[in-house]
Amino acid sequence: MAIIRKNPLFEIYFTDGHLVINNTDYKKDNRAIDIENIQSLELIKNSSFLNKFIEVTFGLNFPAKSYELRINMENGFRDIILTDCDIDKVELLIYDINQIIIKKSDFQ
Repeated sequence: MAIIRKNPLFEIYFTDGHLVINNTDYKKDNRAIDIENIQSLELIKNSSFLNKFIEVTFGLNFPAKSYELRINMENGFRDIILTDCDIDKVELLIYDINQIIIKKSDFQ
């Protein structure tokens, strides 16, 4: 079990075939999603317009204002705003879960 960020406010991790999200600020985000119901995960970087302009024009990277975890499911998608997370660990979690999904779909 690799916990990305854990404090009284927010935690996200993968265990026992479920992606678990606990967020005391946004209780509607709290859930345990079965891996069978997830088609893919994406990390969406939200930057200000000025930062996007500078990145495209000059090739400079700025930290994102915020990130969203998009969970693509069979019946739609769910966006979870990630704040104060170690984005490198989130990217690894997304990669690992997407690999599990691909392997499961290859066996079907």
